[in-house]
Amino acid sequence: MLAFGTPEKQILIEPIFAQWIQSAHGKTSYGFDVLLSSTSGPAFNAGRNIWLPGWLNAVNENRNSLFLTIGPGDFLVHHAIALGLHTTTLILVKGALDARGSKLMPDKKDFGYSFPCDGPGAWRYL
Repeated sequence: MLAFGTPEKQILIEPIFAQWIQSAHGKTSYGFDVLLSSTSGPAFNAGRNIWLPGWLNAVNENRNSLFLTIGPGDFLVHHAIALGLHTTTLILVKGALDARGSKLMPDKKDFGYSFPCDGPGAWRYL
């Protein structure tokens, strides 16, 4: 992450959890030795007859985009999108509660709602 500085001073935040999840599904480039990325593990040995033929080859090939390598940029973009989605959801839920005169917001008048278009029950403030 680079803020008010030079690229040499940036802090690279690795998305460790996302990399671990990909490793559990067979991606070996991160160096985790877990589940399907561990060739000596029970999940790998049991999965030879269960998984689709060529699954581990498809996951680890560089030619395809089945599991793209995840880095710090993906981590930051994920959190930016998550912030936007959560904020939008909170605004929509609050608007729905306000418009319906919800009992979850009994002190609605204390927040400055005094126009008829504020929803049911607002006419009494005229």
